Amino acid sequence: MIILPSDHYIENEKLFIDTLSQAKEIAEKRRGLVTIGIMPTRPETGYGYIEMGERIGGDIASFKVERFLEKPNVEVAKDLLLKGTYLWNSGMFVWRADVYLREMQKYLPKMHKSMMAIYQSLETEKEEENVKEQYEVIDGISVDFGIMQKTRKAYVIKSEFLWDDIGTFASLGRFLKNYKGNNITENTFLEASENCIVFGRDRLIIVFGVKDLIIVDSEDVVLVMDKNKDQEIKYLVNQLKNEENKEEFL
Repeated sequence: MIILPSDHYIENEKLFIDTLSQAKEIAEKRRGLVTIGIMPTRPETGYGYIEMGERIGGDIASFKVERFLEKPNVEVAKDLLLKGTYLWNSGMFVWRADVYLREMQKYLPKMHKSMMAIYQSLETEKEEENVKEQYEVIDGISVDFGIMQKTRKAYVIKSEFLWDDIGTFASLGRFLKNYKGNNITENTFLEASENCIVFGRDRLIIVFGVKDLIIVDSEDVVLVMDKNKDQEIKYLVNQLKNEENKEEFL
């Protein structure tokens, strides 16, 4: 199994494929759960971190995982960057399905039981009903929390391809045109403003005398937020779901 998030930017396709091939080899030979790590270039607080342990060889540097760290604050992120032994957790994974299921059975037994119940009903008339029933009782826990932070079978490859996560407005802004210290799309006018990210559409967006803002025009909704709160967008969405007559705009 190869798990790849859909909102990543990757350059050098051949090196990326070579990295996945090496991950597959580690997963086969060592029966390990392999993740792809990214060398940090800034004290990023939006990603988890992986500490590299013992090197296990390979054409592309690969290591046993010493430990996983959840998203740090900026001071901790600066320390991790200086140490040079930590990688960003990209959320890309490679493993054999049977190995993964055994680790799930060990660390998430209730989820494993639900998965087996779904498996037994596949391609039967009860499949849809059973999937719905089991998903109602499954805890919403990520593989990072539930398995990777606990297993002794975790390995990480130190990737060498160029990577970026474009799953947030701030990260997507790095790919926009730079204009006077801001990142913007077309149909935008800024004056006396700095470090802003502006996503315009049909209407002209005029930005004057502000800094560190994200502004997004999505036709029926205009979002204006502090750039430093970009990681809290999910919280904002959940709050809107609880507001009367607001959910239709999500």
